[in-house]
Amino acid sequence: MRGNFIYGRLGIKLARARSKCHLSQEEASHRCGIDRTYLSRIETGKVNPSLKVLCNLCKTLKIRLRNLMRKF
Repeated sequence: MRGNFIYGRLGIKLARARSKCHLSQEEASHRCGIDRTYLSRIETGKVNPSLKVLCNLCKTLKIRLRNLMRKF
């Protein structure tokens, strides 16, 4: 149960960061080299992304991984 909560919070933070960058899921996923449906599943907390994917997303969204992981 705790994992689902964390994945959900992580997804919300990523979706907000993507929105602030004015990127669609399609554009952000393309820049990260992942499928748009996978990004959607990350943002809705349905999957546990790898560290590599998280780092690529952070780079694309111009946020620091440590800031993304803060306040869980």
